[in-house]
Formats: sequence, structure tokens, C-alpha cells
Amino acid sequence: MIVVGVRSDTVPRQRMPGVRERPDGRHVRGRDPGGNTDIPGAVIGKIAARAVGEVPGARSSRSRAARTRVSGEVVLLRLRIDVDYPLPVRRVAGAVREHVKSRVERITGKQVNHIDIEISELVR
Repeated sequence: MIVVGVRSDTVPRQRMPGVRERPDGRHVRGRDPGGNTDIPGAVIGKIAARAVGEVPGARSSRSRAARTRVSGEVVLLRLRIDVDYPLPVRRVAGAVREHVKSRVERITGKQVNHIDIEISELVR
């Protein structure tokens, strides 16, 4: 018996070539068979600095907003941010840390292990 046009409440996950799923649900990209792709630390720093501006109540500091250190597939970040006064600084810093980590990992495919945040100014 052939059933055509059956609807379901769930959609099967799409498989992407070269991507496998880890047990924790995250995707891991395999080696690119076409060659290497190098993403310099300066580019990752710009991605991180822009991601800071996407968090409500935070913006990148004007000078030296992001410093990066890349070792293979691992990224370490140091961010300088301004926080809107009177928002809770730790809460804003936590939101920045989560968002930047997510954004950098999604765009670059590299793993962000550590993000240091320096609050450079409270802005009215």
C-alpha cells in the first residue's frame, strides 16, 4: 500500500554533508575535503565585537573592543564593553558572554572555550 501526502507533526532532521551530531546535540563539522579554511583572530574579534552590540544594554568599547587568541579550533576572547547605567552589570556581562559564544561558534565553527569581559564604562 502506497500512502501519498501524509502529514506528520515532526519534520525529520536534515543531514548536511560533512556535519555530524554529537551526543549532546551539537553539530561538529568534519574536515573540509576541498582544503583548509583559515579564519584569522582579527576576523573572529570583529565578529565578537559586533555580537556584543546585539545584546540589549551593552556595546563594544571604542578602543581595543576584542582581543582573540586562536589555537587550532579553540578560541579565547577578551572583550571590553560599555554597559548602560543602571542595568545590573553581572547580568549584562553574562548575557554578552552567552550571545558572543553562540554567535562566534555558529559563524566560524570553532569552539569558544573562554571569554574574559572587562567593563570599561557605565553609559547613561
